[in-house]
Amino acid sequence: MELDALRAFGILLVILNHTWPEHGLNAALTRLVQLPWMLMDGFFVLSGFLITGILLDSRSRPDYYKSFYIRRALRILPVYYLVIGLLTYVAMAHGHEPYKQMLEHWGSPAWFFVYLGNIPTALTGFYPMAAGGSYIPLWSLQVEEQFYLLFPLLVHRLRKETLARLLLSLACFSTVLRIVIYYRNPANLLAQYVLLPCRMEGLALGGWIAIRFRTGPWNVPKKRLTVMTAGWVAITCLSAIWGGYEHTTPFNRTIGFLLSPIALAHVVLLLIVFRGSRWTAPLRLGPVQYLGKISYAAYLFHWPAGNIVKGASTISGLHALDQNLPRIMAIYVLTFVCAALSWHFFEKPMLNLKDRLYPPRSPQG
Repeated sequence: MELDALRAFGILLVILNHTWPEHGLNAALTRLVQLPWMLMDGFFVLSGFLITGILLDSRSRPDYYKSFYIRRALRILPVYYLVIGLLTYVAMAHGHEPYKQMLEHWGSPAWFFVYLGNIPTALTGFYPMAAGGSYIPLWSLQVEEQFYLLFPLLVHRLRKETLARLLLSLACFSTVLRIVIYYRNPANLLAQYVLLPCRMEGLALGGWIAIRFRTGPWNVPKKRLTVMTAGWVAITCLSAIWGGYEHTTPFNRTIGFLLSPIALAHVVLLLIVFRGSRWTAPLRLGPVQYLGKISYAAYLFHWPAGNIVKGASTISGLHALDQNLPRIMAIYVLTFVCAALSWHFFEKPMLNLKDRLYPPRSPQG
């Protein structure tokens, strides 16, 4: 339950990062609001931890692959394809010049339908700006889906100890690869940010934690872990600030992408160790849990919601929405209304179908 709270706070800050204006509000605060790019590693750590645990607990079952892929597909794909379909329709019907530029200089929206949209982004060094830029945040979903497709093969075939060593090796490989890419093509600001091989630290560390909990007792000293977590978070934030705040600066897109997964892996481990305690009681409150539950849809809807608010301001003449704070609040409200509707009328029925087709079972060895 505490891990759902991490999703909840993460999505709140990510939306703030994407909607906060570059000018017009306090300059120092504006710089700090640029830092939540690091929270993407928190989502990666969570995915690595949860998916590795699910796979390890089910790898002796005869329906290991079928059950995992169908359950993941029913959870992720329906609302994703709904949003992608709507974005592509809007891009083709109402954004002639941006859509034309996308086809000429970036590529077809078809990349997103096969979860490969991060590849042309990395190759060109530019985000696709069709549909008001609503494709931009989808790169992280491409990374996670590629991980979901490939990782079950490793879990099924490797011993836990071998898998743990491989994950740590992949984390080191990502850092080295980012540095190599930077020195070979420093002008490309996005390649290290959006490619799975360059962002393996969070996924790998989350997976390593899941394996460690399944290979014998792990008595983590709580006080020491708390101090280490606070230290790593402080080091990561200060380093990101020193490195230039944004994820596109040389330091942040090489070494910074190593520090933030380490810090957020400590945060995830801290939440696991303290779960059920009075210290984490606020994280188990109903509203926080609900926000975490609808965070996936909120991530998909928040950029289109920003475009809708902008369009509504232009068409209706509601000049209040041109002001920064009312606009940000309107985007939050519209995002979470859409996410709640998606959850109750679209995602939840799909989850019920998933549980009927492949009900969760107790671990087998």
